[in-house]
Amino acid sequence: MIKIIDSHVHISLYDDNAKSLQEAFAVFLQEMNRYAISGAIIIPDNIESNDNIADLDKAIELIGERKNLFLLGSPQIIQRGSSESEKYKKLLEEGRIKGIKFFPGHDPHYPTDERCLPYYELCQKLDAPVLFHTGENSGDSECARWNDPKYIVEIAKKYPKLKVIITHYYWPKIDYCYEITKDVPNIYFETAAMADAEVIEKSGGIEKVREILRKTIIDRPDKVIFGTDWPMCIIDEHIKLIKSLNLNSEIETAVFSENAKNIYNLKM
Repeated sequence: MIKIIDSHVHISLYDDNAKSLQEAFAVFLQEMNRYAISGAIIIPDNIESNDNIADLDKAIELIGERKNLFLLGSPQIIQRGSSESEKYKKLLEEGRIKGIKFFPGHDPHYPTDERCLPYYELCQKLDAPVLFHTGENSGDSECARWNDPKYIVEIAKKYPKLKVIITHYYWPKIDYCYEITKDVPNIYFETAAMADAEVIEKSGGIEKVREILRKTIIDRPDKVIFGTDWPMCIIDEHIKLIKSLNLNSEIETAVFSENAKNIYNLKM
């Protein structure tokens, strides 16, 4: 059986899935068992003390000493600029987080914002990836102006040893995302939300999504990692999407688990 690492999970209350964050976490552990998920990367929200979604402190508390669950950091660029860089340096050095996620589009800043640069320098130095939210938010197409991959290409070229990961493929403009990034060697992709019904419909249908994912994986078989965006998206549908690409077993294994291990330096 192929091992699966879900590289994009939030511990949050969504669609009446739970009544507390503790209960939501318990539901996710059940989902891991149900779909044979061997490991996961939890992405905290960068808004603190929200009872509906786990921030970094709450996520650390929830996962405890589990050796198959990992965390990203999520700096508060709007509220605190780059002032938390020492905090994140320590978290990365101690292995308590495995990378940093930025939320342009949820937060009103571009990837090229000067307040983000110290974090990129830090991650490049420590060989830790940065992950960028891209594309529309459900019901909000205007937010995509903040996370256009042309800005992410700028960052990847400015920091050529930095592992730069794009999630959500700048939906619905997935063709554009493929074309503008295909020749940048330190850009990686993660599949979260690509099996979501709204994403599929607005991006041109399931065959278009499969086409772009297949081209990306064939171009860069070591640079695409599996993620779902649970609980907003359904784990099983994302597993079926990858299996529907008809990849050979070596590449399928890389996408489901080995690439995440290598890119995020996971020990499991």
